Amino acid sequence: MKLLFPTDFSPAAENAYIYALKLAEKLSASVTVLHIYEVLEVHSWIEESMDMNQLNAKITQGEFEKYQEQIELLKRFARENRLDQIEVEYTLKESGEVIPAIVNEAEAIKADMIVMGTMGRHGLAEIFFGTTASKVMEVAKCPVYIVPNTASYRGIENIALTLQYKQGELELIEKALTLAGRLGAKLHCLHVDVYDPEKIKLRKEEYEHAFAQRGGITFHTQYDLDTEKGILDFMKANNMDVLVMRVHHHSLFRELFSHSLAKRIAFHSDVPLIALPSVEKAQEKPIPG
Repeated sequence: MKLLFPTDFSPAAENAYIYALKLAEKLSASVTVLHIYEVLEVHSWIEESMDMNQLNAKITQGEFEKYQEQIELLKRFARENRLDQIEVEYTLKESGEVIPAIVNEAEAIKADMIVMGTMGRHGLAEIFFGTTASKVMEVAKCPVYIVPNTASYRGIENIALTLQYKQGELELIEKALTLAGRLGAKLHCLHVDVYDPEKIKLRKEEYEHAFAQRGGITFHTQYDLDTEKGILDFMKANNMDVLVMRVHHHSLFRELFSHSLAKRIAFHSDVPLIALPSVEKAQEKPIPG
């Protein structure tokens, strides 16, 4: 099993590195640390005033020196956290576009998951649509583990999976349950909706029956007009360590969150997010398990 860890060597990325190593330890996986740097493009107005090849050569040299320094810090970080037994490969690449470079590297090494850090305290919608990590998540064919810079690793015992009670979710639950089992965690399936007990009861019973013989899984309903607030309340009340969501209904998520962006309650950004790709996007690529 392989994990790809793209890094810009920012504090957010350094914080996410502990998650990548801990995840690798639990999943018996290796980690590929990837740093991508961009060279300057040649524009006509500066061609005459400077030698772009020489300038980019200096940039490349500077990036390489910085890369070497940062790699030593990451190695020390692993030793200090007693995670230096994890197999880690370090890669430095030049690219004009960071997002495609990350996704291409993930496909090239056949990564089972991408682990990334993200800055700031964001609402749930902002995590999906406003960061570099979100852009990777939109196009990646494997799960993307997004770790906020304020997150503090405390283990993974409880995983929340959001459901919409729509066709195809039994397979999604199966994949999430497999991952939870590998991590030694319990899976808490959550549906947030307005008050409609009969409709929700029937679908919830169907799902519970499908997994009646399986351990480590429970189903919950949170009634709230504001989907994000409902997720937030559940996460707080039940001490969730990770939130899992399928990236499939982008337009739906925009619609759900857009009306409440100005007034919404900020999502706890110390809770990491695992974004699972849609079946079509993943081309049937299985979740780590």
